Amino acid sequence: MRVRADDLISVIIPAHNVERFIGETLRSVLNQTHRALEVVVVDDGSSDGTAAVVASVAERDPRVRLIRTHNVGVSAARNLAIAESRGEFIAPLDADDIWRQDKLARQLAVMHASGPEVGVVYCWSAGIDERNRVILPAWNNSAVAGNVLRDIVVSGIAGNGSTPLIRRKYIDAVGGYDTELTLCEDWKFYTALAGVCEFAVVPEYLTGYRLHLQSASLNVRPMEKAIEGVTEWIVRTWPWLPQSVLVDRSYTVNAYLAVLAIRQRNFLLALRYLALALRARPGKLRTLSYLQLYPLWLAHAVGLRTFRWQFWKEPALFCEVPPARDDES
Repeated sequence: MRVRADDLISVIIPAHNVERFIGETLRSVLNQTHRALEVVVVDDGSSDGTAAVVASVAERDPRVRLIRTHNVGVSAARNLAIAESRGEFIAPLDADDIWRQDKLARQLAVMHASGPEVGVVYCWSAGIDERNRVILPAWNNSAVAGNVLRDIVVSGIAGNGSTPLIRRKYIDAVGGYDTELTLCEDWKFYTALAGVCEFAVVPEYLTGYRLHLQSASLNVRPMEKAIEGVTEWIVRTWPWLPQSVLVDRSYTVNAYLAVLAIRQRNFLLALRYLALALRARPGKLRTLSYLQLYPLWLAHAVGLRTFRWQFWKEPALFCEVPPARDDES
C-alpha cells in the first residue's frame, strides 16, 4: 500500500531537565522526510531551560506543541502527550535521543504494507555518546516479527523508548504506559502491546540511543526493583509461558544489571548479578556476550568511564543533525 503524505504521525516526547539535548532531538524530528507530524513535548517539571528551548522551536514550527506539568513522572507524561495528540500513529521519543531522517517514513511504509494485526513497527538503534559518536554500534538489532511475546519477555526486542511506531488503537487497548513505573516502563508497555498485536521491524539503525552517566537507567537498585515488578506482572498475565522463557529472562536481566553495576563501579553487586545470570544459564559462561563484560569491568576498575578514542579509530557520528528546515507542513 502506498504511504500517504498526509498520514499524521504524533511524536510524543517526555522531557525533564534535558536543555542540553532537546534542541537536537527536535531537529532530528522536524527534519524527517515524512512531513505530516505533530510533536507533543511534555515538560515534566524541569528546573533548567528545557521548556524555553522547546517554546523557541515551537515559535518557528507550528507542528511543535509544549505542555508543562509538575513532575508527574515519565509514564504519566507520555500518556498525557498521547491523550493530547491526534495522529493515528504514535512515535515515542526520549528527549535526548535522535532519529535518522528517514526513520518514520521507513516505518510507516512497513506499517502500510502489513496487515491490520501489526500494531508496532520497531527499528534498530545504535548507542551514542553526548557528541553523537557511536560507542555501541548495535545497541539492539533484533529481527523477530509477528507474535513476539516470548522474545520481548526475554530480551525487550525494541531496545529503548525511541524505536517504535505504534497504531493508536493498540495503545488504547493496553491503557498506555504504567504510571506506577518510572524505570522499565517502556519494556512493560511493549510487552503489553505484544499481547494484543503483532510486531514488524525495519532492520536498520534508525535511532541514536543516548548513553550518558546522568541517565536514570543507570540506577541499578531501582532498576532491579522495577524489573522484578514487571516480571511478577508477566507471570500473572501469562501464566502459561514456559519456564524456559522465564529462565532466559532471568539471565538477560541479571547480565544487564551486572553491566549497570559495573558502570557504577559497584563490583560486589556486579558479581552478585553475574552469579545469578550464570545460575540461570550456566552455558553462557563462554559466550561472547558474557566475555565482553570483562574488559568493561577492567576499564571501570581503573577509572576509565568514557572511551579514549585517540587509542583507536575515532567512531563515525550516528548522523549529522541538519539545521531545522524552513518549510512547514
